[in-house]
Amino acid sequence: MLDNLRQDFINRTTQVVVVNKELEVIDSDNNLFDLKKNSNITDFHPFFYALSTVFEENLQKETFFCVQMEVLSRHYFIDIKTYLQEDDESLVLILNDLTDHYKTVHQIKQVRNESIINFNISQELNQQLEIQRSFKNKFLANVSHEIRTPLNSIVGFISVLENTEITREQLDVLHIIKDSSKNLVTILDDLMDISKIEAGKLDIKNRRFDFREFVEKLAKTYEIRTDDKRLSFDFELSSKIPRFLVGDHLRINQVIVNLLENALKYTHQGGIKFRVTTSSLNARRIPVTFEVTDTGIGIPKEKLDSIFDSFTQLEKRGLFGGSGLGLSIVKQLTDLLESDLEVKSAEGEGSTFSFTVNMGVSHNQKKENKEKKVKRKKKDFKSAKRPRVLLGEDVEVNQLLMLRLFSDYGAYSIDIAKNGERVLEYLDRFPYDLVILDLTMPIMDGLDAAVQIRNSSNKKISKLPIIALTARTSQEEQDAAKEAGMNAYLTKPVDPDLLFTTIERLLSRYKRKDKVLELSEEEE
Repeated sequence: MLDNLRQDFINRTTQVVVVNKELEVIDSDNNLFDLKKNSNITDFHPFFYALSTVFEENLQKETFFCVQMEVLSRHYFIDIKTYLQEDDESLVLILNDLTDHYKTVHQIKQVRNESIINFNISQELNQQLEIQRSFKNKFLANVSHEIRTPLNSIVGFISVLENTEITREQLDVLHIIKDSSKNLVTILDDLMDISKIEAGKLDIKNRRFDFREFVEKLAKTYEIRTDDKRLSFDFELSSKIPRFLVGDHLRINQVIVNLLENALKYTHQGGIKFRVTTSSLNARRIPVTFEVTDTGIGIPKEKLDSIFDSFTQLEKRGLFGGSGLGLSIVKQLTDLLESDLEVKSAEGEGSTFSFTVNMGVSHNQKKENKEKKVKRKKKDFKSAKRPRVLLGEDVEVNQLLMLRLFSDYGAYSIDIAKNGERVLEYLDRFPYDLVILDLTMPIMDGLDAAVQIRNSSNKKISKLPIIALTARTSQEEQDAAKEAGMNAYLTKPVDPDLLFTTIERLLSRYKRKDKVLELSEEEE
């Protein structure tokens, strides 16, 4: 049986031909091709002229791989082996038909080459996209920084003016300017958040927090806002939801605020409902559903699919303002929170936005007792020696703002250096209790100055608390400030209350450490 199979295979794939020096066919089994005796094999195919070399160079054995032949309109790929006979007068040719094999190999190589080409194209496109994304992110970061710098003085001096003797009409104008400035800061934050989301640099950070206090504060804020606009505000919080949950309350807050702001902007009569419910009583993890309903202008059916696109507004006539980024960020943030944002709306009847976040239930449901902070008055500061603060800031208008803020607050004295080198000179010459550094300064920036302070041989200088006060807002900048040894990171426009609260907290901690340092030096 095997002999029959072997013979059958040989007959279909192999042909034996014998030729003489003149390349005339002496004999052939014609398994593959019809070669007549005494015919010249070169007439069959020009390739066989190459056999003359075998005779001339007396090549005993030779192999010609992948010889392409077209016979009767059919393409063949043939391996040809030659054996020179002992008399050197004749040559045996073994023709092996490997057409299927070579075609398969060719297809595999072609697929592989196409795959390599596609991969290289993909890599090239990815590199181009990465370059474009990097450029866009740097551009947005720079624009954000450049806008925040003048905004810092605008918002700061508005706060200063609010505490002066002005008329009610002037105060109303100031409030309008202040709200507009806050809106501009919100737009900048939205732009940066979209940039971070697209770059995959916005992370969800789950922490324990007082959930009930969190949503009740939100509700109270928008109850006041809707009352100012003469709208009703209904708030519902399910009693099934535990007080302390584990989740990213900052991102959840961002989503809810955007939804409530949107409802407030597009609602002119009726009211807004804010509901927080759960469908589970699981002891470890529960789904919490947030729902915002308004009686506003509603969304046309044909626009429902596009409202989550960046820079899309319902009204093209500019009646309501805004950047058109809110709902885009909401959609992307809910995706990050592994939630689906749902919307139901009818034009002229209002809208309902809802999303559900799975949140952990904290094992500890006890509320920590926090000591009430007594607000200190200016007269208390005059009787005691005021701590000295050194500010590193190169922009003159920001220097004037900080001088005014510190003067009005009255708790601290302040000196100003216009760059990092001057900061180090002042520290060597005068005693200070705290340093505030802008990150962007000429000659030596805030980061380098912080590193120099931490590396000082003078322990009282190296241990000074340092606050970064900057228009840069990226997480990379915050990480760099932390690595440089800074204790706190505040962004412009400066929030005076947050600034002085931070100073007080760091000074209290510094005084405790300073006492420990003095005791250890006395023991030595």
